[in-house]
Amino acid sequence: VAGVFVAGIPAQGIVHALEPAQSATIMGPTNPQLAEGATALEEGRVDEGIRLTLDGLLQPNGLQERVAGHSNLCASYAMLKRWDEALRHCNAALELDKNNWRAFNNRAAVYSGRGQYDLAVNDIRSGLDIAPNSRTLLESLRIVQQNKRLLGSRSRSSIRAP
Repeated sequence: VAGVFVAGIPAQGIVHALEPAQSATIMGPTNPQLAEGATALEEGRVDEGIRLTLDGLLQPNGLQERVAGHSNLCASYAMLKRWDEALRHCNAALELDKNNWRAFNNRAAVYSGRGQYDLAVNDIRSGLDIAPNSRTLLESLRIVQQNKRLLGSRSRSSIRAP
């Protein structure tokens, strides 16, 4: 997913279980469909990743597997710009674990995609409260604030235009 941006946020920063330490811990052999879904997403096979992850969530899972699955679905639907579905899964991940900074980052990407920059910044700040040194969150914050400024300057320009 390198080089791909979702709503201005680098895609590798929004997919929850793709970081090597996380995928080994959360997506272990207990649920192969969730692990295969994460791999498919990492390789850019988004539709297949969604299918596998949805199937994996139908099986009995531990809390962290459910959180990772919903967070990955949030990121996946965001990549497809299916904002409502993405938001539903981000919210599900955060209902299960309010301390999941990656889910906050994913939801920020969704809000950014919808043009809701203040909500995106709020979510990134919530994530930074949990993981203050996260380079992913700091980069997301920089990008969202830049996009917000650009939108603001475009709006001001269009108001002044005759």
